[in-house]
Amino acid sequence: MEDVVVFAALPWERRAARRALGASASPIAARTWAIRLAGGRSGVLVETGIGPARARAAAVAAPAAKAWLAMGCAGALVGWLRRGQGVVANEVVVLDAGGGVAARMAAVGTPLAEMAARHGMRLLEGPVAGSPSVLATAEAKAAAAAASGALVVDMESGALAELAHERGIPFHALRVVLDAAGENLPFGPDLVDERTGSLRTGRAIRALAPPARWPAAVRLVRGQRAAVRTLRALARVLADDGMPEPAPAWRAVTA
Repeated sequence: MEDVVVFAALPWERRAARRALGASASPIAARTWAIRLAGGRSGVLVETGIGPARARAAAVAAPAAKAWLAMGCAGALVGWLRRGQGVVANEVVVLDAGGGVAARMAAVGTPLAEMAARHGMRLLEGPVAGSPSVLATAEAKAAAAAASGALVVDMESGALAELAHERGIPFHALRVVLDAAGENLPFGPDLVDERTGSLRTGRAIRALAPPARWPAAVRLVRGQRAAVRTLRALARVLADDGMPEPAPAWRAVTA
């Protein structure tokens, strides 16, 4: 049994963490790399692709582990969060297709926040929302914030938290702000390739062609750079200290 499975949706998120986590040079399985943490602990780093369906499929195929960790970017749902800020979930709020709350799943947050603090990093602890679709507008983010009370939103944490609960595996989520709550993304949900779970590069280029969208694209690039720096730093913390001991109890709160 592995000590931890670390899930990252996108290639750049996975690359941000892999060196610090001592990931193997070559995959040991499809989109899966072996990692090493402090104290000889072992694990794997899994690139899931975008969205809850792919996250769940990747988790189903993952090896048995003592803990799961979702690690990657997120969109801010509150106006005071800035790009590059790290958030650790103490709860995952699963949103349905209509934006309502389908479930509230427990997450292990405090030990990771305390561990980061020992390394001089501030992680905010609070709810993380899991959305089935991209929230591309400020209006969509505001609606999700009102429904969930979450600090940030991503597309994979909800599915991973639900499956972790089904299997009795302690679930952790480290998210780093990519885009601010009041920002519109320069593209829509159709940018995700339904076959691969990656971004459609051609559509992205066409979406960014109008000059009016260039400022939003520049903000997104800056957000990605800030997120990469924070993800690398958090990966180094994990490599130095290892994952916290698994929580003794696990529960889900259904809305």
